[in-house]
Amino acid sequence: MSLDLLTAPLLVRDDLVHAFTTRAGGVSEGAYASLNMTRSRGDSAEHVATNRTRVRQALGLDYLAFAIQVHGNAVVRVDEAPRGDQAAGEADAMITDRPGIGLVCQTADCTPILLFDPKRRAVAAIHSGWRSTVLDIAGETVAAMTREYGTDPADLIAAIGPSISAANYRVGPEVVAQFEAVFTDTAGILAARDEEGGAHLDVGEACRRQLIAAGIPADQIERSALCTYAEEPRLFSARRAHHRGQSGVFGGQAGIIGLR
Repeated sequence: MSLDLLTAPLLVRDDLVHAFTTRAGGVSEGAYASLNMTRSRGDSAEHVATNRTRVRQALGLDYLAFAIQVHGNAVVRVDEAPRGDQAAGEADAMITDRPGIGLVCQTADCTPILLFDPKRRAVAAIHSGWRSTVLDIAGETVAAMTREYGTDPADLIAAIGPSISAANYRVGPEVVAQFEAVFTDTAGILAARDEEGGAHLDVGEACRRQLIAAGIPADQIERSALCTYAEEPRLFSARRAHHRGQSGVFGGQAGIIGLR
């Protein structure tokens, strides 16, 4: 089976490489079948290594850089190729201006975000789950690119990849309260509270608004309509696995971006 790599039209450029991976084209088996990009949940290390190599080669990148994702808002600057399997750091976003290095954000319901500055020639990959969204990791990453590379947020192009949709993502009252504290207008982000105080949450829309608040024009932001929970043949989903009594046993896809 060949790789099924998704691309965002706004990021299709001769000087840029990017993709959102799907489940197709790998060697992993069972719950991880087939293109699992994540090593942390029990899949064979050899299988994951093969999957990552296939993706790297398909994209024509020299290296893939991974971070230890902790659902925070730290941003790591990547200035050199990774040494073996060494992580770039403990963070949920990475930035670089070095060609040939593909920055990777790993997801399985959380929101992957890719950023490109065509003027300063810099890129970013962001993993934004609900906790990182509350901490505005999208805004923190834009600020880091401005600080490190002189990026003007108005020049940035953003692609938001597949994530879990609001229809399939109900959260409890404690999460609802945190989003209500961060967003003055939650219409379109949170549905009405149910009898238990919970609500359906659209993390991807929250991220889109944070990118706009950080200075990126709305027409320079593209968002995938694919829902990781609903697209079972194509995408991994942590919540889907949980609902089937397989918590912690699932693969992950990735958002990848790099300069040619």
